[in-house]
Amino acid sequence: MKSNALVSCAVAAAIAAAAGAAHATSITSYASNQTAGLNVNVYISGSTAITNTLNNTIATEASTLQICAAGTVTEYVASHTVIGPSGTIGGASEDLWYCQAGAKSGVSTNLFLAIFKENTAGSINGAQPLIAVAKGGSSALTFLNPTGADVQAGTCSGTTATGGTDTGCTAGDFSNNVVPTGGVADVEANLLRTIPNSGKLSASDISTYLSGNPGVDIVWGLGLSKNAYYALQSAEGLTSTCPGGNLDSPACAPSLSRPQVASLLSGQIVNWEQLGMTNPSGDSNVYVCRRDVGSGTEASFEAYFLGARCSTSSESMQSQAQGFVVEQASTGAILNCLEGFDLGNVEITPYNQDTSPLGTYTPFTPAGHQWAIGILSTELTSTQIDAADTTSDPQTPGTGTVRMVAIDGILPTLQNVVNGYDGIWGTDAFYTIKSGDDVPSGNPLKVFQAIQSNVGHPTPTHDARLTKTFGAMAVICHRPAFSWRPILTLRSR
Repeated sequence: MKSNALVSCAVAAAIAAAAGAAHATSITSYASNQTAGLNVNVYISGSTAITNTLNNTIATEASTLQICAAGTVTEYVASHTVIGPSGTIGGASEDLWYCQAGAKSGVSTNLFLAIFKENTAGSINGAQPLIAVAKGGSSALTFLNPTGADVQAGTCSGTTATGGTDTGCTAGDFSNNVVPTGGVADVEANLLRTIPNSGKLSASDISTYLSGNPGVDIVWGLGLSKNAYYALQSAEGLTSTCPGGNLDSPACAPSLSRPQVASLLSGQIVNWEQLGMTNPSGDSNVYVCRRDVGSGTEASFEAYFLGARCSTSSESMQSQAQGFVVEQASTGAILNCLEGFDLGNVEITPYNQDTSPLGTYTPFTPAGHQWAIGILSTELTSTQIDAADTTSDPQTPGTGTVRMVAIDGILPTLQNVVNGYDGIWGTDAFYTIKSGDDVPSGNPLKVFQAIQSNVGHPTPTHDARLTKTFGAMAVICHRPAFSWRPILTLRSR
């Protein structure tokens, strides 16, 4: 992770100031509100790609969607490195939004919402723990504990070699084996793979215990470290065609073919020289930042590019290899991985829950100026993806270190999806337990359903009526819920 810290940031402060009445809800009031029966605790597990969407739904667009009352939302984030018996497993993060209930939350506006999100292994946690709980087992899920001393004090930061929490935190700052209100998966549960055995979830268990509803449609894209993106752009003779010299203009985006991407992901192409490119740093290896097997992002890429998971194809993403092919547990960790290879001096912690024994792959710091690819969803900010390069050295931090490449000449944008050009997208599933133990009910379920209804429940993609640009919250919603920038004119090749 780029930053290991517990931070709190009041959202929509400008709205609060203008209204003069709304105030950010502090975590220090959680305990007294809980005692008074005023808190509605909603625990959401699964997809890491959905976390930015949740933040938009809960916080950024509070005044529009009204899950939380505008100006009352405070987000708390704990990033940490998970430690297992045999060593480091990988990075994880926990999110908590605390606010006064909004008019469309499904509950009384006199109540307070504590909405928790774990981001450990991805989409598999949106289904597998729910089934385990329904069958009388443990969820094995960890969420932030809002009454933890260090959470209350805001001093949970750093990492430690033992205990699975950050320096500055104690075990009491995290709640273990929490029963989720609901889970989110980027693909249907039958396409997911369990950790660590890469097995399939039981079709009978899925149909018996899970109730699913459609969520957002997410557009997937292949990210390149910025230096690799510009090198590919130059190799394709596009640099001089960029309008106004803006190398990040969609009009001059470089492109890879679908077979080339499949070969890069499966390990048939392991050196950029196989594509006619030579890295001036002397290292032309292809470095790969991939997700864990429980990830919906991973499942989507394997299905689309390799024909796996939903067919009899034997193709799969190439296995983790120390320093070359790196498994990561979240979208944020993929960005960190790409940044590490691009800039150097950034530690990358491989995800080891897939491995036997755990802890096989150790943290490392790349040399930098290395060309890497990474599998991503496109619900990312412009700083993360398409910030204009305003310096002469593309290695300079602060200008974004990741770029999305076009596939067969088509960029992964909502405009291209809606127009039928880009097929790399999928629909999230919002799951709840429908039978067995711990079937959700009451206010927590009402809030979970209100979130699902506002971010998802899509009509067909061509009816989405979208006006959203590349690199800024690229999720498809059936209603104009977000404040979107105008679409850019894209180049087809």
